[in-house]
Amino acid sequence: MQDIYVTEGSIGREDIFYYRLLEGFNLPPIAARAIVEMGKEFFLKDNDTPGKIGQCKFIAIADTEGPGKQKKDAEHKEISISIDIPEDLAVYQKYGIDGYRQSVILRITNEAREQGALLTIRDLVRLLKSSYSTIKRDLKEIRSRGLFIPIRGTIKDIGPISHKVKIVDLYIRGYTPTEIEKNARHSIKSIERYINDFCKVLILKRKGESIDGIRQIVGISERLTKEYLEICDKYENSEFKSKLDELAETVKIYKPPATYKKGG
Repeated sequence: MQDIYVTEGSIGREDIFYYRLLEGFNLPPIAARAIVEMGKEFFLKDNDTPGKIGQCKFIAIADTEGPGKQKKDAEHKEISISIDIPEDLAVYQKYGIDGYRQSVILRITNEAREQGALLTIRDLVRLLKSSYSTIKRDLKEIRSRGLFIPIRGTIKDIGPISHKVKIVDLYIRGYTPTEIEKNARHSIKSIERYINDFCKVLILKRKGESIDGIRQIVGISERLTKEYLEICDKYENSEFKSKLDELAETVKIYKPPATYKKGG
């Protein structure tokens, strides 16, 4: 039987524009559709493509929208998500297709959240070309490993930290990258990158850099910056402070901007 979630429930720029014409200007459907088609002809850009190889643009519901609102009436955001990155091959070779798919789910749901949007299960079905039951099973497996997936269906529980922060937290508490790899189904290279970014945040925090300055220097979202800073505060005066001190000596930050405080 065909999985209806692949073909139903998706929405794009053209759909949003169409609904605005119908409801905002009270146009008949045939006139609204004609304007949409005319707009595509006039305004479609040849270079309107994702910025990085392996990324794609996607329309998702904004994280400010509460439950209960129909998709066509909700505020949407255009986001860029990483459907395919080089590290995925290592995950696939070690954990098979299920592990690969779960790794992608964790990555793109968190990327959406960092850009102010939330993916739905139907979005994941469409993006990963999998069945609804398969995605549901993947979500259950990911949660069983203690990892939080920020999808729209769990919007009321949006507080828990992202998988990147969970990985850093495990590393600070003494888990090895290999042990973390098995738990999170991430490649060692990805895990090392998360830890490296955290080290930069830690160093800049200790030097008195602002949140906005840290975000720009490290190149991560404001949300992730704040979550990393919370981990810094959590362990700064704990039994794991020596681990933080060790991490602060791991990474060197070159060519700081003018806001970087000398001798901080």
